[in-house]
Amino acid sequence: EEIKRARLLGRGGAGFTTGVKWESCSRQLVTPRVVVCNADEGEPGTFKDRVLLTSHADLVFEGMTIAAYVVGASLGFLYLRGEYRYLLEPLEATLQRRRAANLLGNGICGQPGFDFDIRIGAGSYVGGEESALIESREGKRGVPRNRPPYPVTHGYRQQPTIVNNVETLCAAALIAVRGGDWYRSLGTLKSSGTKILSV
Repeated sequence: EEIKRARLLGRGGAGFTTGVKWESCSRQLVTPRVVVCNADEGEPGTFKDRVLLTSHADLVFEGMTIAAYVVGASLGFLYLRGEYRYLLEPLEATLQRRRAANLLGNGICGQPGFDFDIRIGAGSYVGGEESALIESREGKRGVPRNRPPYPVTHGYRQQPTIVNNVETLCAAALIAVRGGDWYRSLGTLKSSGTKILSV
């Protein structure tokens, strides 16, 4: 409800309402469910996700964990751009630290049944489209699927899946702390919150 109240739009380009996507996935009867963070920014001159992954990796993983809690996911993937492979080791170290602090794994923060972990993978896909990313993650040619069905019902290995951009997940983590009204107080009537620009 807080994500919906914030009117958080996806920060990866499509601008779909994040709360609606998460709610649709959470209502699916099929388990397990999957959270995917799209960290493959291929647009020329764009590097905002790289900055967030370098300086705020915990915020990215916290956003993924919050998304998992909301939709009931047990598995997460960070889809890392091949050119950002040098970030793999520090990102894996951050994940290990989070597991040791009981912020990932089984019974996160002492909550029975809240089991979620994140893996990092890389690949290549076409045009920033989420179903193409999923195809690539499954080891197939990274081209878009015919729709429907949509990833929220038939995503990674036909499991309900949400795909969100790095920046979107960071915003979700901040909304969890400060609330939807705080986020909506920023930005414009048509586009709540902040937007990172690469200059």
